[in-house]
Amino acid sequence: MVPIQDNTATGPVIQCILNTDSAQTLLYSKVVKIDENFAPISDATIDLVIHNKNRFPFSSNQPGVYQIELCKLAPRDSFSVFFISPTDTFSVTDAMPSSIEFTKTDTFTQAIAGIGSTQNFMIQIKDSAIDENYYKISAKREVKKYIFNNANQITDSSITWEPLKIDGNEIPFQRNNYNNYTDYEILFSDETFNGVLSSLEFYNLLPFSNTKTEKTLSVTITLDNLTKALFDYYNSRAAHLWNQRSITQLPGPIQSNIPNGYGVIGGKTQVSWTIKYPN
Repeated sequence: MVPIQDNTATGPVIQCILNTDSAQTLLYSKVVKIDENFAPISDATIDLVIHNKNRFPFSSNQPGVYQIELCKLAPRDSFSVFFISPTDTFSVTDAMPSSIEFTKTDTFTQAIAGIGSTQNFMIQIKDSAIDENYYKISAKREVKKYIFNNANQITDSSITWEPLKIDGNEIPFQRNNYNNYTDYEILFSDETFNGVLSSLEFYNLLPFSNTKTEKTLSVTITLDNLTKALFDYYNSRAAHLWNQRSITQLPGPIQSNIPNGYGVIGGKTQVSWTIKYPN
């Protein structure tokens, strides 16, 4: 749900991030005052149209949640999402980003000022010369945590996935000032390396050390290629949420491509790389 500061605002709140899997999901609600209950909208007719000819209707089995079970979009597919409801009638048109792949990956340990010895990651991607691409890097780690008894003996353990705090000093990262507002993702465009192989390094913002209480089993790096609307939404959302935690800054607006509303309809292509660490 998109956080709204203005209690007098009205309009739909929509989130739909289309992907190249076979299932698509859309969330649909409306703006409510801070003292009102969440207001999902479930009586809408919503269609996804690909290449202006193939129509796929969304269906809703729970309040405000619409899904298409079998609808696989390909990179560069054009799409439109059409809405008809008692309060809203509009459409949003865009195109899926181009496909992406890692052409080389590497990881190593390096000392970073202010952090100490930590994980560095290097990815090399081949950027499409015919597209303006907008990327997002994120990471998560698989961690095994041990449970001890009163005698300090291991009695059990659990395995969970946790988001990894990351940062980097590459020029494409630095050119996007919004990266100052988040530790969990790096957003950047291909403005400085359009159409060529590009190697990008980034690092874990926390020291990398296995202790007797926990152990890192693996790290998964994910690279998303985003539509421009989704890129702008993630950037402005990061600044909005960051400023919400400040007592001196007012949260700014979140960029949206929803007519007279809030949220985003966008698309992404994605690739992931997993590093396994010795047990």
